Amino acid sequence: MQQYSKAKILASGDTALLTGFISGMGAAVIWGLWPVITRLGVTTQFSAEDIVVVRFIFAGLVLLPFYIHQQVYKRINPLRALILASGAGAIYVYVSALGLTFAPAGHLGIVETGTMLALSAAGGYFLLHERKSWLQIFGYFLVFFGMLIINWQSFHLSTNAVLFGDGLLVLGGVLWALYTILSKKWKLNAWDAVSTVSVWSLLVWVPLILIFSGINLTADNYKTWVLQGIGQGLVTGILGLWLYTVAVDKLGAARGSLFGALVPAVAVFGGFLFLQEEPTALELTGVFFTTAGILASLKN
Repeated sequence: MQQYSKAKILASGDTALLTGFISGMGAAVIWGLWPVITRLGVTTQFSAEDIVVVRFIFAGLVLLPFYIHQQVYKRINPLRALILASGAGAIYVYVSALGLTFAPAGHLGIVETGTMLALSAAGGYFLLHERKSWLQIFGYFLVFFGMLIINWQSFHLSTNAVLFGDGLLVLGGVLWALYTILSKKWKLNAWDAVSTVSVWSLLVWVPLILIFSGINLTADNYKTWVLQGIGQGLVTGILGLWLYTVAVDKLGAARGSLFGALVPAVAVFGGFLFLQEEPTALELTGVFFTTAGILASLKN
């Protein structure tokens, strides 16, 4: 009986690992395309405020019925809801979109993701007591090394404006790490967390933007708004965030956050497949080290 129970626990652990891995990979694929969509928007006809509004009008309205019907507001108090909506919601999206106005999309992969990974690992260790083996720690070093290689050339050519954008991306990484750590510490259900982020961003931050800034919505660009709304709100804001929250729940804050390191790798291959941008040998080397590091860090 004892051996059966032990085998059952091990099987359950394997299932959680597989679920977390698949969820993390799905989130990485979605978010690998997000910087490209966002930078395309903020460098053409959208402001950072426009990106926030369109994302959370779509995501917030879709999830509002779930939030009310499931009485999520009874499980997550207003203070926690506001913190979550800032960490992974409107404030995070605004800071990141504004940063991408000045910095290339590729910088999000190393600056913002690197900040998020470092703080999530530290928070996982000190606040959540997630202990790491030497193999897992070595995996973290491989991840950071691979991300640095991927973005080495673009950093070498940075200007003052780009560095300002990078500073905003650092702040974005801080906010995202806050969501990562607290969603695990508070043991939140994935759909509860995602619906809270979307609904509170819609009800609190979007009205403030409309009052103090306004948006650039005209009949001429409504098709682009709909496209951005589907990509930003439904795919990235709901599906991507839900997959990421599942990964954090199953793997822990530190290991779940590692899949963010795949964002630049996905962007490299996405550029090759959809934009005919052939990756350099340096970029492919970085992808190899990043992937190897994540696999090493997932080892128990």
